[in-house]
Order: sequence, then C-alpha cells, then structure tokens
Amino acid sequence: MRYSKMVALAAAGVLALGMSGCGTSPAGSTEKADSTPLAEAPVELTQASFVEELSGAQSAARTAHFSMTYSGAGAEAAGLAGAPMEADVDLSDPENPAMAMQMTIEGETTDMVVVDGELYLAMGEMTSGKYLSMTEAGKSDHPMAALFAGMGEIVRPSMEDMDPTAQLNGMEGAITSFEKTGTETVDGVETDVYTLVVDPAKATGPQTEGIPEKELAKLGDMEVIYNVDGENLPHKMVTKLGAGNQEIVVTGIFSRWGESVDVVAPTGDQLIGIDELMEGMPG
Repeated sequence: MRYSKMVALAAAGVLALGMSGCGTSPAGSTEKADSTPLAEAPVELTQASFVEELSGAQSAARTAHFSMTYSGAGAEAAGLAGAPMEADVDLSDPENPAMAMQMTIEGETTDMVVVDGELYLAMGEMTSGKYLSMTEAGKSDHPMAALFAGMGEIVRPSMEDMDPTAQLNGMEGAITSFEKTGTETVDGVETDVYTLVVDPAKATGPQTEGIPEKELAKLGDMEVIYNVDGENLPHKMVTKLGAGNQEIVVTGIFSRWGESVDVVAPTGDQLIGIDELMEGMPG
C-alpha cells in the first residue's frame, strides 16, 4: 500500500540524514544564510577528531541540499529501491529544524514539509495538489485519521532530534574502525574518502533511540563511507546496512553548503482537510 511505503521511506530518510549529521531552516523562516566563512582551516581528520570536526563544519554551514537513493536486496523488498529523495535543509535553529523534501514512490511524487515540528504531505492527485497537515488530520474522527497521525508521529520526533552534534556524537563511541581510503572527485569537488565501521549496538542518541538492543544487534556492523572536502564538509555518504537479501545501501549526495534556502509552512488554499481528502472514499 502506498501509505506504508511512504512512512517507510520518510523514516529511512530521516535515519540516513541523521547519520550524515546534517539537519534542517528555522521554523517557517525565510531568513537566508549569511556569507560568514564556513570554518577555519581544518585539521587532519582522525578517528578521534572526525566527529568533532565534521559536526563543527556542518553547524557553521547551517544549510545544504541533499539527494538520496536506496539500493540493495533489502531496499527492493521494502519498496525503497528506485525511490529517490531530494531535500533542502537548514539547521540555523537546531531546536526547530525544517525541511522541504520530495520523494518519488512507485512513479508518484510526494512532497513533505517539516516546519516547527509540524509535518505536511502533498501526494499529487490524491491530495489535489495540496498539503495535508498531519496534526489536523489526526484530530479527525475519520477511520483513516489514525494512519495519517501515525506518519506524523514517526517523522516529527525524528526531525526534532536532527541536531548534527547529537547525531555525530552518538556515533562516535560506536566507530570500531576508521581509515582514510583514498581521494575522489564528487560533482567537481576534490574530496578525501574515509571508511568507517560502526557498531549500531554501541550508538546512542536519536538515531537509535527506542530501538530494542536485540534489533540493533541483528543489524550487524554498518559500513559508512564519507567523501569530505577541504572544509570538512561531506559531499557524499554511502551507508551499508545488513547483508545478503537484507542489505540496504543508502547513498547521499550533499551540495550547496551554506547557500540560502526557503522552507515555509503551507497555508490557506495550499492546504486540504482530511474530510475533503476522504470525500467519496470508502469509510
């Protein structure tokens, strides 16, 4: 069912975004990022300094654009393979992250906006090209309301925990292997390649909160490959989870660091109510 895949994709995207250490614009703000230099000359990255240096660089940059794709047998089984994601993010206010994301599921486009802890979804013809507020949908007596409210409950808390420092610090104690494995040009940017092995059972923070230890242990080691530029900003990240028929590979491409973004909540005739949405559908 399309609803289920939408929830899975949104949740997976938030997890992958969190593992990158990237966040999202102050709630409802149209304020543009300033031109302050992103960071001083970076120090050499080591396992001891990696988390601190990348976290600091991304916090200074504040804004970015990312694209994300899924592959592997596990992704195909979950309906995630071939479901690309694009987003503008800004963490000017870490306590109120915002994000404008577009996902393609089974050939249909879904837009997601997170502003001030509120989640809005526009699902093409299904929502008449308008946005549905998950908060408002959850207040309805319609039988489908619980499903829409559930989407919001999955994504909203995760977005509230998108502080890049918390995310990266949570991964720091879980890094069991760290190695600089070469260089690579990503979209015209020269980057150093770092390969990390991460034990999910040792990770802390939002990316593992609420996941039973037994489930984390089943994941096995994760391989995370970062392409990092001269300012210690990632431009590519490949995360490999599971193995065999359960393998999921998440590939993220990051660009436009420090450039202005504009994430605002939909209002007025941009919104559709759940009763209008469900009109004519079986109850």
